[in-house]
Amino acid sequence: MNRIEGRVKVTGLATYAAEYPAEGVAYAYPVQSRIAKGRVKHVDAAPALELPGVLAVLSCEDPPSLAEDADPELALFRSRDIAYRGQIIAAVVADTYDNARAAADAVRVDYDPDDHDVILRMDHPGLYKPDVVNPDYPTDTELGDVEAGLAEAATTVDVVYETPVMHNNPMEPHAALAYWDEDGRLMLYDTAQGSSTSRDMIAHTLGLPKDQVRVVARHVGGGFGSKGTTRPQAVLAALAAKAVGRPVKIALTRQQMFDVTGYRTPTIQRLRLGADGEGRLTALEHVAYEQTSTIGEFAEQTATVARVMYATPALRTRHRLVRLDVGTPSWMRAPGECPGMYALESAMDELAYAAGIDPVELRLRNEPETEPYSGLPFSSRDLVGCLREGARRFGWEQRDPAPGVRREGGSG
Repeated sequence: MNRIEGRVKVTGLATYAAEYPAEGVAYAYPVQSRIAKGRVKHVDAAPALELPGVLAVLSCEDPPSLAEDADPELALFRSRDIAYRGQIIAAVVADTYDNARAAADAVRVDYDPDDHDVILRMDHPGLYKPDVVNPDYPTDTELGDVEAGLAEAATTVDVVYETPVMHNNPMEPHAALAYWDEDGRLMLYDTAQGSSTSRDMIAHTLGLPKDQVRVVARHVGGGFGSKGTTRPQAVLAALAAKAVGRPVKIALTRQQMFDVTGYRTPTIQRLRLGADGEGRLTALEHVAYEQTSTIGEFAEQTATVARVMYATPALRTRHRLVRLDVGTPSWMRAPGECPGMYALESAMDELAYAAGIDPVELRLRNEPETEPYSGLPFSSRDLVGCLREGARRFGWEQRDPAPGVRREGGSG
C-alpha cells in the first residue's frame, strides 16, 4: 500500500509549515532568557529598532491580551517572571530573517536574577507524589508484601540507574506562518502532529472562538511527540502577525529547539528485586524520580513498565516528582517506557548474574500468565517466543556468559 503523501515527500514536493508562500511576509526571531530564574527588569528595544528592516519588538513591556488560564509556556510576554534559561522573553519582527536575527542580538535585557535549582536528586526536599502519571495512570501501585518477599529471597539486587535529559530533534524544526484576515480570523500553518489540537490550544491562548482560528499542518517532518502539543513559536507567529499587520514566519534554530519544544525528563530509578533458588521473583520494587518545571507539571510514566512485565507475588511501583527551574518536560517517543525498560531490564540482567542464571532463562521463568498488577488477560503477548527466537539467531547458547567479554560488531 502506497502512502498517500509518499511521492511528494520523497521527491521534495511536500510543503512544510515554513515553506508556504505569503505576500509581504515578515520574519520573527525570539530573544531568550540568559538566566535560569528571576525577573525581567527592563527590555530596551531601541538599539534593535534602529537597525534596517525592523518592524517591531514584542516583549513584556507591552504585554499582549491572553487568556488568564493559558498554558504558561504559551503565554508569551504576559509576565516578567523567568522560569528557566532559554525562555522566550522578547522577539523581533523584521522584513528578512537575517535582519530579525541581527536585531534580536541588539535587544538589551536587564535582569533581576534569583537563586536557581536545576539538579534532580533522590533526596531533594521538594519531591512530591503527583496525582497521576502521563497520561492518567496511577502514580503508585502495590501488590503483596515487597519487604517480606525481599527478606525471603535467595538472591537480591538493589540498584540505581540514571538516564539523562533527551531531546527530540526531528528533521523539520518547529516553525509557523501566521496571518490575520480583515475579519480578525487567524490562519496559521504550524508544525503540528494534530491540527485540531493545535487550533484549540492556540484559540484558547489568544482568547478566540475556535471557529476564528484555522491551523494547517499538511506535512510534518518528524515530531515524535515534540509536535503533539502547541509550542511557543506558533503563538509567537500569531502575536507578531497581529503586531505588524502582515504575515509572519518563524522557524526555530536547532539550538532553540533544545529550550522550548519539550524534552524527556532525566530519571533516577531505584530497583529492588528478589528471587528464590529457582530464579522466580519473590518481589519487585521500581521507584522513579523525575523533574518538572515550576510553571507546569508533566509526570512521565517511567515505572509503569514494571506493572506488566514479570510475574511476582509482591510488586511496588512509585513515581516522585520535583519542580525545578527548567522547562516543562513533554511527550517523546515511547514516553516512560524507554527509560523505564532500560532500568528494569538492566536490573533483571544484574539479578541473573547474581543468581547464576542465564538472563534469557530468568525471563522465561518469570513470564506471567496474566498482567501482573491488574490480573487482566493479555490480548496478545509472545515475549517468550521472541526471546527464544532471538536467542537462536544470536547463537546465545554458545556465548561466554561473563558480562562484557564480547565486543564484536561495534564499540561494545
